[in-house]
Amino acid sequence: MFQIPTAPPIEGFHPFIVHFTVGLVLSAWVPMLLGVVDTKRRQSWFLAGLMMIIMGTLFAFAAVFTGEAAEHVTVATSEAVERAIHEHEELAEFSRLLFVGVSVIYTSAMILCSRADDSKKKRVGLVGSVLVGLSYSIGSLALANAGHQGGLLVHAHGIHAPVAPSDRPSSSVTDD
Repeated sequence: MFQIPTAPPIEGFHPFIVHFTVGLVLSAWVPMLLGVVDTKRRQSWFLAGLMMIIMGTLFAFAAVFTGEAAEHVTVATSEAVERAIHEHEELAEFSRLLFVGVSVIYTSAMILCSRADDSKKKRVGLVGSVLVGLSYSIGSLALANAGHQGGLLVHAHGIHAPVAPSDRPSSSVTDD
């Protein structure tokens, strides 16, 4: 029989929020690339990429929030696990900050390009594209690194967010 499951505690939302964030942000290159190729609908494709990055950046705030909530109910049974949690947290916060920057750079590039006169539009677009591409690449690498560290927490250390209200805090065997 179909039954709607009970909502997890706030820390239990971390895996969903994180995967949604990563999916949005790391697939934003697709409309960006389509904007380079499809000159007829360039602005629409670039706007779609910008919206994906902005939504992913906003979800990154939720991911850090739910990750911090998950950290409070997680029992770190060794110094190695505690270090791994701390490193993952720092990388996630750094990634979030980078994507705030990517969002600002991308938005600025779109606005400047739309307001530039025809003689400067090509140059402004090229500079904007390079800045967006570089900042997006750096942010994506940082996010992938944070995700890798999160994966190590789950798969190497056995740490995971509780997904049901009755779940006990996760713990790990001693890893020193």
